[in-house]
Amino acid sequence: MTGDRSAPTVAGPSAATLAALLGADMPAAEDIAPEAFELAERIRDLVEAAVLTDVDGAVRADAARRVAEITEALRAAQRPKDRVVMLVRHGNGRFEHLTQAGSGRLNPQAARMEFFDLPTPPPPGSDPRPVEIRGAVTLTAAHGGPPGRVHGGIVATVLDQLLGVAASLSGPAGFTAGLDLRFRKATPYDVPLELSARFEKREGRKTFVTGEIRAHGEVTAQATAVFVSDRTLNAEPAAHS
Repeated sequence: MTGDRSAPTVAGPSAATLAALLGADMPAAEDIAPEAFELAERIRDLVEAAVLTDVDGAVRADAARRVAEITEALRAAQRPKDRVVMLVRHGNGRFEHLTQAGSGRLNPQAARMEFFDLPTPPPPGSDPRPVEIRGAVTLTAAHGGPPGRVHGGIVATVLDQLLGVAASLSGPAGFTAGLDLRFRKATPYDVPLELSARFEKREGRKTFVTGEIRAHGEVTAQATAVFVSDRTLNAEPAAHS
């Protein structure tokens, strides 16, 4: 990546509003250097290794020293914290938020979520359209709560992100206003999880969506969410991830 093309933080707006403000200044997804994604992936691996490690104190101390050195190297050139949001545009007009904590591919604390065949966003100002999306994620011991199970807060984050993507693909959706979550079974980690979500209806500025997580074909958690569109932009571009 070259230069600072991240989005300035404006108090209150959604990522879609920031995308509209950036317009042509938003980089294309293919402009992001592959090394940036590789770094995030290796840090994810590091976090899981740190959770599971049983090495002795000397090895831990040496690892801590080396991690501190890497941290200082990465701090040598940083964006200011009011420009932390990094948005890119895909060829079909969909924008992606690369640094958000739900599924941001450049945020190592985000889960490795992927979405399949996301449709082209509807034109700004058009009526909402029905949409259903599918995706997948494999969580790790770093996301654990009870033995062998994903922490409930991580399950909620995955569902919030999943439903947010579905809501935005139906048209401008904005912020999560409510998330009604139900845990049906334990959600395991180290197991491929199936994700699905769909647009239900829109009432004024409110968009309603539902979705679920499945393991081995069985629903482990499901949610209904309501999103409220941003007042600061009447016709937002749709679809984020």
